[in-house]
Amino acid sequence: MTTKLVLLLLTLILLCGMVSPQPAYAQGFGGLTAIFDVINGVASNILSFINNTMRPLLDGIRTASNQLQSFLGQLKNLWEQIVWPIREINRARALAQQLIGTFRAQMNSLYFLGVHSAQLPNPASLESVIRNRQIADHASLVTAFTRTYGAVPAAGEAHAEERNLVDVDDAMAINQLMTLKQADAGADQTLRAAEAIEEEATRMAPGTAAYATAAAYIAAVQSQAHMQKMIAGQLRQEAARLAHETMLLKRGASFASETRSKLTQMNR
Repeated sequence: MTTKLVLLLLTLILLCGMVSPQPAYAQGFGGLTAIFDVINGVASNILSFINNTMRPLLDGIRTASNQLQSFLGQLKNLWEQIVWPIREINRARALAQQLIGTFRAQMNSLYFLGVHSAQLPNPASLESVIRNRQIADHASLVTAFTRTYGAVPAAGEAHAEERNLVDVDDAMAINQLMTLKQADAGADQTLRAAEAIEEEATRMAPGTAAYATAAAYIAAVQSQAHMQKMIAGQLRQEAARLAHETMLLKRGASFASETRSKLTQMNR
């Protein structure tokens, strides 16, 4: 009985639902239609704004961009083909690399060619110190020079003028040898600068050749300064040679005076 009662109640509910009107649903569909109309109007306005306002602006921007790209392309061709032609720049770089490969090793072998020829221990030591391209070993140079050419005679072993002459000649010789060592060290620095400029020539960017040229001029000026130092050393050596010859004349006159004095004393 209970099951039959439940089925009867469900049947009545379904019949009521089918017979009763549904005004709420009709109002819901009308509201959705109004909303869709509003959305369509907004979309139409946006589309109209895009077509009438934004599209001309975008077309103008695209046209200006195309013109700018064309101008930049022409400017690029001007720099790469006329002002700084890439083909010629690459050819110059290849030539620089070829010259470096052809001459650097051979020139370095000539610059650093060993010409040591002394056979005995003391002269060989002096020659090694003279040619080592070092400028901070003055004491080693003096020691090797003294071992090879001898020290200044003691006061009781030679006349005072003879000792002065030996001392100044040794001093000028050591001074000149030290100047030669400085010149060798400076030449090495100049060679390193030249190699750096050569290397830069193989990879420098267009328009930077003036900087490499300026560096080359600086290295050339420094090289000229070293040459002037060598010339000054040669002039000092020449002055010392003239002073040596004058010293010989003075020594002869002094010895003649001493001889006359001794002869006078012997005749008394």
